[in-house]
Amino acid sequence: MYMARPELRAETRKDLRKSHTKKLRREGKVLATVYGKGVDSRSIQLGLDDFARQLKTPGGRLALIDLKIDGKSTKSHPAMIQEIQRDAITNKVLHVDFHRVSLDEPVTAAVPITLSGEAPGQKQGGMCEQFTNELQVKALPDKIPSHIDVDVSTLELGDSIHVNELNVPDDVEVLGPPGENVVATVRLPVVHVEEVVPEVEEAAEEAAPEEGAAPEVEEESGETQA
Repeated sequence: MYMARPELRAETRKDLRKSHTKKLRREGKVLATVYGKGVDSRSIQLGLDDFARQLKTPGGRLALIDLKIDGKSTKSHPAMIQEIQRDAITNKVLHVDFHRVSLDEPVTAAVPITLSGEAPGQKQGGMCEQFTNELQVKALPDKIPSHIDVDVSTLELGDSIHVNELNVPDDVEVLGPPGENVVATVRLPVVHVEEVVPEVEEAAEEAAPEEGAAPEVEEESGETQA
């Protein structure tokens, strides 16, 4: 599944003072930088809501984006999100790095792996576990898949799917992890058995006198007869 090519509008950011930066963020703007092939590094700003919507699309941060800067008449820049900086407490987006790319030169990306279907082994009491969550791939920018779908509906108890068994488009090169790595497997859940000491034995241990201790003698009550 190849990703759509959305458009994001941005404006050149000329005032780089810290006070103006804070003002822009209060107004709901995301500060960003675009750099890369065929363009000088530029400081830009775009709407936080527009950027948040982009992250929620199927392509998310992997999508090839048409970045339009300073108006409709300007030429768009094909770019990809290189890095997102967030506030450590609120998780709010603070800054984004966009990397301008050439459509005829391959790029690398980490593509998420998603599992679909229900494994027959689950009906036999097994658990379906995923061990590899993403693939490092290399492809042309507009050929980077939004995700790699893995159908687990054929997995019986004890079966596994490995990286070299994944259905990857011919124009996408897998860089890692190694082909023998397990992506998903169905296995029985691990049961931890805790040893319990029988209460009878505990009671016997409490009642037994300590070694070397004199036996207790009951004192007789009442007066001594003459």
